[in-house]
Amino acid sequence: MIRILALIIIFLTFISACGTEKKFTKNNSVAEVSKKNPDVDLEGGKEIVLSEFILGVGDEVEITVYRHDDLNKKIRIPPEGKNTLPLIGEIQTKGVSIHQLSEKIKEGYDVYIENPQVTIEIASYKGQKIFVLGEVNNPGVYQFDPPTTVLEAVSKAGGFTLDGKDNSVVLIRGGTSNPEIKKLDLESALDKGEVSQNMCLQTGDVVFVPRTFIANVDRFFSHFEKIIRPILFMEQAIIVAPRVEDVFQGESPSASKSKVPIVIAPP
Repeated sequence: MIRILALIIIFLTFISACGTEKKFTKNNSVAEVSKKNPDVDLEGGKEIVLSEFILGVGDEVEITVYRHDDLNKKIRIPPEGKNTLPLIGEIQTKGVSIHQLSEKIKEGYDVYIENPQVTIEIASYKGQKIFVLGEVNNPGVYQFDPPTTVLEAVSKAGGFTLDGKDNSVVLIRGGTSNPEIKKLDLESALDKGEVSQNMCLQTGDVVFVPRTFIANVDRFFSHFEKIIRPILFMEQAIIVAPRVEDVFQGESPSASKSKVPIVIAPP
């Protein structure tokens, strides 16, 4: 809890750094701080399953109430963050997860319907999203409002786990076809106020907290992109593939064939 509070407080110190951010690329030279441990432990710790999709302004969802077609509705999240539903009235939709919204709607319809069954599907997303994966307490997709730094993103994801290496965090930008990539020392950002290590994020950025120290970023990325590719921006959709969880936990990718992937349509 203290760690999370520290992340939030120190974020205010780093806001000014967002305006001086420099571009980084995969081809930029990255010092090999240590050659004793060049490999990266990509196996779990905590389950690497994308957490509940958090709704933001501009996102569209389709709400279906089983056997009550008159209550079915497609809504777009407005800037004020509230939508009006039949019978229920105004309900908070911005900043809540699909599960939380479903529970709120069920609670509202429970007055009129016995055991209401509510299904919510993402029609499209428009908000600014980032991915926070690896050794954080709640890995997943998060909405953010600029300016947001890497430390704040980690805070949104519940902070580092006990196994997380905060001195070797990887930031991936621009997908896998032409990625920009950088290793960040968030330990220095926290303890020494190193502003350059706490970069501001852009929509689509991936923040990965490893379990072991990463000595060679390029070598790390060659392994990591095979895992992260299914959940990055693609031409037709973002595909949250179950194999991501399996690969991180050291299981065979074939074991995920029986699992159903989640497809999120792009804007």
